[in-house]
Amino acid sequence: MKSLALEAEKREKEEIKNNSARRLGSLGYIPAIMYGLNREPVSIKVKKKEITKLLKGHSISSVIFNINIDQKDKSKDAVIIKEYQRDPISNELIHLDFLRIQMKKEIETAVPVKIINEDIAIGIKEEGGVLQHGLRELHISCLPADIPEYIGYDIKDLKINDIIRVDNIVIDEKIKILNDPSEVVISIIPPSELKEEELAAEEEVEEEAEEPEVVGHKKPEEEDGAEADKRQKEPGKE
Repeated sequence: MKSLALEAEKREKEEIKNNSARRLGSLGYIPAIMYGLNREPVSIKVKKKEITKLLKGHSISSVIFNINIDQKDKSKDAVIIKEYQRDPISNELIHLDFLRIQMKKEIETAVPVKIINEDIAIGIKEEGGVLQHGLRELHISCLPADIPEYIGYDIKDLKINDIIRVDNIVIDEKIKILNDPSEVVISIIPPSELKEEELAAEEEVEEEAEEPEVVGHKKPEEEDGAEADKRQKEPGKE
């Protein structure tokens, strides 16, 4: 994986106060933090347009950035994006966590699974099956330079009821998959099974909606109080 240069600026204390993320966003920046390698975390900001451009066409967790935040010191930190947050409406990045890494030391990260030849898969095109995703990304361990953009799997020969698990994935020996070998990555199922799953999900929703709501039920202490008042009002019961 090629490293990309990324400009960043250190955030001042005033910028780390409440609602600073919104103000930075209006100025075209994304707030971030850089940590790792037993060094102090540093609050930084990066230009939204620049990092969006650099990430275009890449998996967000597979890009290595070289960041320099001190113009006087020309040394740079090699980092990857460890965590990120997106706006739930616009889907734009609103916060980034950069993890410092050593290029000669293995790291753990996640890369997406890419399905190849879905349009000509036997189980789909000829047998009418439906592709069902299990894992959409795989957790791996490798040297930073060996992080792949994605892990692809060609499903053109898959038939209905075929299941691909983690231990069926063949990748470069430099990369180790950390997921449980028995976890399902993809499968092709009959359309009837998918319909049954959808119906079961709908029934669960309906059952939850139909649960009777208890209305007007008095608490024990309220009932006791009412009975006491009644007794006090009845003649000859004092």
